[in-house]
Amino acid sequence: MDGYGFVSPEDVESAIRKDTILITIMHANNEVGTIEPIEEIGEIARRRRVLFHTDAAQSCGKIEVDVNKLNVDLLTVAGHKIYAPKGVGTLYIREGTSIDSFVHGVGQEMGRRAGTENVPYLVGLGTACEIAREALPASGERLRVLRDKLHASVLEGVGRERVRLNGHPENRLPNTLNISLGGIVGEQFLSEIPEIAASTGSACHSGSFEPSEVLLQMGLSKEEALGALRLSLGRWTNNEEIETASKLIVEHYVKATQVRQAAS
Repeated sequence: MDGYGFVSPEDVESAIRKDTILITIMHANNEVGTIEPIEEIGEIARRRRVLFHTDAAQSCGKIEVDVNKLNVDLLTVAGHKIYAPKGVGTLYIREGTSIDSFVHGVGQEMGRRAGTENVPYLVGLGTACEIAREALPASGERLRVLRDKLHASVLEGVGRERVRLNGHPENRLPNTLNISLGGIVGEQFLSEIPEIAASTGSACHSGSFEPSEVLLQMGLSKEEALGALRLSLGRWTNNEEIETASKLIVEHYVKATQVRQAAS
């Protein structure tokens, strides 16, 4: 992984061994939003005859996701990420790909997962996918504009020298802004602004005061990683909310800086 959070296709290929049976890379990083070179990695996997899986939980509904363009054999989708009920998801399996049963027993889902299907949730997921597909062209650009406005407002209010953008400046999800603010601990900082629902890293590890391993692997110092804020926009995020969030972040940062300076 480089300083932008990119996984190198060359590094993936060099890691393949004779006994490698699966390559799995997330489509977009869940902390900084960097979109990974899945298509290129998929070409390597096919050439080396290794099954290739990508986790598209973060990308579905935010950017185009086409299993044929991506050259994947397997692709996962998390329902709640595209406004389906929480607790439902799907696994795309390319025709001809053989997998073991996930839950053994009777023959539901073509023998791959025993147990009665949750039909209402499946309908909800299908409907959410249809809505996301229809909304995608316009929503992606709208979120990108709002995200960049949030970033610019924080830069102006806090000072460019105190703000670090984490992730690629262009090749990232339109709804994701990960920044490090100098001199703070992100988790503590956010806990003091209850009006903003955000995290410092992966939601799987929220509440931790440990620095993000992803950010450390990208080359950030421990202090920079601890000062990270992971700000995500949703389908209904509006301009007023962006203005409110940036104002709260700036005001609280200025106040925290003044308190820190007075104590030193």
